[in-house]
Amino acid sequence: MERNELLQALRRLGELVPPGTEILLAGGAALILAGYIERGTDDGDVVHSQPSLATLSDSIAAVAEERNLSTRWLNDGVKAWSDVLPADFEARLEEVGTFGDLRVRRLGRLDLLVMKFFALREEDLEDLERMAPTDEEIAFVRSQLGRIARIGPDKALRMQLYLDQGEDLRSAPTTERGDPIPREGKSRDI
Repeated sequence: MERNELLQALRRLGELVPPGTEILLAGGAALILAGYIERGTDDGDVVHSQPSLATLSDSIAAVAEERNLSTRWLNDGVKAWSDVLPADFEARLEEVGTFGDLRVRRLGRLDLLVMKFFALREEDLEDLERMAPTDEEIAFVRSQLGRIARIGPDKALRMQLYLDQGEDLRSAPTTERGDPIPREGKSRDI
């Protein structure tokens, strides 16, 4: 799903869900809606929902059928990795918007970076390159390594090794809002 398609699906879902429904997005969908990346995504990773996605499954399925999306266009598989998030991640949540009866929020940039560095799949590496993390953001990710090592020592070691490869990186230029501007046409190691 591209950004507009994702927004249209969320608007439609907001017409079908009960009042007070909320979802919290991570992954590619959160990055796309924040404007950090421009690629599409196959799904929306839901860290938390109220009520549960199981309760919303008929509405999610109806949107999938109407819009010709995967039946898992919204799923909570990412919950298996939610313990990677810092304890205070809720303080950094950002509003995406309210769509009818659906409130949508996303993880903040620092927490998205932690999850991307934790996963380190090919698409995560591409996303990290586009996000062009600053030295301060890299320092935040590094500050999480001890805690992550208690969850998954092998993942923390992999993160550490990857971060060490990019030790000499310069900070990216930023927008007025303070978000890094990805460097066009310039490959850089994270």
